[in-house]
Amino acid sequence: MPELRALALELVNRDRQVNGLPPLVEDPLLSQVAQEHAEDMLKRQFYDHVNPEGLDPSDRFMATGSNVGAGENIMQQKGGVPVALSFGLVEEYQKGWMYSPGHRENLLTQHYTSFGYGIVANALGTEIYAVQMFSFPAQ
Repeated sequence: MPELRALALELVNRDRQVNGLPPLVEDPLLSQVAQEHAEDMLKRQFYDHVNPEGLDPSDRFMATGSNVGAGENIMQQKGGVPVALSFGLVEEYQKGWMYSPGHRENLLTQHYTSFGYGIVANALGTEIYAVQMFSFPAQ
């Protein structure tokens, strides 16, 4: 997992640099919140930025003690041929987010300074959830 998280950050920062933006730094707490959301979506079979209790990305991040909100990109892959969590998959998801206007906007928000990443697959590799989270400097 640490290697996939490091690659996810490297890819985000590559795309930000190409677009003239400063790099993000990994926030371990933001990565924990992202991982927990990915695992929650898999476990409870929902796909949304808002969990069944009505908590959005900012709510979930602030529940950990943060005093700033957060933005989020999510990805779901279901069915088809089983796949393993891999560098190629992380790259594929990053490319998909960059080619989607709303997700791209999150990736290229100038004021974000920190990044978190979570990814999980079911035991068969036929269902995967990935979460990118972004946040601002603490106040």
